[in-house]
Amino acid sequence: LMHHLLKAVPTEATVIFVGDVHQLPSVGAGRVLADMIASRALPVVTLTEIFRQARQSQIVVNAHRINSGRMPDLRRAVPASGSDFYFIERETPEAALETIEELVAVRIPRRFGFHQVDEVQVLTPMHRGLVGAGSLNTALQQRLNPDGEVLQRGDRHYRVGDKVMQIRNNYDKGVFNGDIGQIRDLDDINQVIQVEMDGAPVCYELHELDELVHAYATTVHKSQGSEYPAVVLLM
Repeated sequence: LMHHLLKAVPTEATVIFVGDVHQLPSVGAGRVLADMIASRALPVVTLTEIFRQARQSQIVVNAHRINSGRMPDLRRAVPASGSDFYFIERETPEAALETIEELVAVRIPRRFGFHQVDEVQVLTPMHRGLVGAGSLNTALQQRLNPDGEVLQRGDRHYRVGDKVMQIRNNYDKGVFNGDIGQIRDLDDINQVIQVEMDGAPVCYELHELDELVHAYATTVHKSQGSEYPAVVLLM
C-alpha cells in the first residue's frame, strides 16, 4: 500500500506522515512509520513537550513516563487524590476480576457519572485466562446485562443491550474490524440480531455471528486508535 501510494504522488509534492511511533507492531507485515524513522533517511519531528493543560492529567504525564522507559508516578494514583489516573493492586486473578466488575458496575459510574456499558471500556493484554477478554466478557455480561431473551451461537449468548464488536471488515454491511455497537433487537424465531453501529442499524443472521464478539472487555491490540471516556486497564 505504501509503495503504490508513493508511486502515485507527484515528485514535486511534499508528503507528511503523522502517527504514533509507540503504537504496537502490526499483526501482519508492515511497520511503515517506525521503519521510516529508524532509517534516518527522512527528516523527523517528535512531539515531546507536555503543555500546561496536559500536565494536569496524570494519564498524559504517565504515558510520557512509560514511553521514556520510566515507571508511572503512583503517588497520586489513589482514589482520594482527585487524579484521573488510579492504580489498584490485587494479589490474584480472582481478586482482580472481582475488582474489575465492581469498578465498571458501581464505582466508576457512581464517582464520575459514566454509563457502565457505553462509556467504560475494559482492556486486557490477553484473550485467555481468568482475566482474559473471553472470561471478562462473560463476567461483565452477567453483571451488567444478565436478563432477557438470548440467541446462542456456539458458547456465546447474545442478548439485547449487549456491547459487541465487529472483528472483520464487511463491506456489504458497511462495518469494519474494531467497530463497536450495541444489540438493539433480537428475533429468536428468524434468528436475526440487529446491532446499532454508529447510529445505524446493522442486521446479522445466525451464520454471520462469528463476525461479532462481546466487547465489554477487549484486547489492548484491538483497542488501538479508539477513544473511551473511561478505561479499566488490566496489567
